[in-house]
Amino acid sequence: MGNKAHIKPIFHSVAEAIGEAIARGDLKAGDKLPTQRELGEQFGASRVVIREALRYLEQQGLIVIKRGYGGGTFVAQPTSRPVRESLVALLRTGEISMQDLAEARSIYEPEVARLAALRATEEELAELEEVLHHQEVALSSGSAQEGFDLRFHRVVAKATKNPVLVTAMNAIVHILLSELNQEGVELDEVVRRSIVDFHRRILEALRQHDPDKAYELMARHIADVQRRLARLEAARERTRA
Repeated sequence: MGNKAHIKPIFHSVAEAIGEAIARGDLKAGDKLPTQRELGEQFGASRVVIREALRYLEQQGLIVIKRGYGGGTFVAQPTSRPVRESLVALLRTGEISMQDLAEARSIYEPEVARLAALRATEEELAELEEVLHHQEVALSSGSAQEGFDLRFHRVVAKATKNPVLVTAMNAIVHILLSELNQEGVELDEVVRRSIVDFHRRILEALRQHDPDKAYELMARHIADVQRRLARLEAARERTRA
């Protein structure tokens, strides 16, 4: 297969620029973004690219798109952002590592899945099904699915009804995925398909309200992704040598 499925989409540059403006405080919670036409002129991008960028930012939880009278695109109210920014600062100073974050995730997220299996509502299960459908479509078309990956884990955390777990999950998983993007780590089709397959099985465990199965599958999912990413990184290092 060719590599075109792994080329960083153009909309990522627009999304990153808007995301950085939010992180710097240039855009604050509740601020209304310019219209799609104005953003297109600002970034020299097509309306299609702008729409994709906004959809990605919405999936990341950074913006809210409201339709109808008084609608528009607004910067989302902060939730896990202060925690995320604190962790990023610790990463930059070397006080914690990506391995520390990955280890923390591997410890707590299976427990998140266990609790979600006991508490998930029909609405949350339907939301997970919708997210997974979009992820499967993205896999089939070779388009970016990282935003849907993050959203899936966010909804699982939301199903716990525990705001501390939601905040921690959003912060850590967002950082891990962002670092992968910044490092240019390309997920091949095998890894992407494995992620979708595990998400499907985790959703079925949640539907059955089987906490032990949900715990087991989430633990295996995280371990599998980490193992595959380690192989990809080792291959990259050999290529550089």
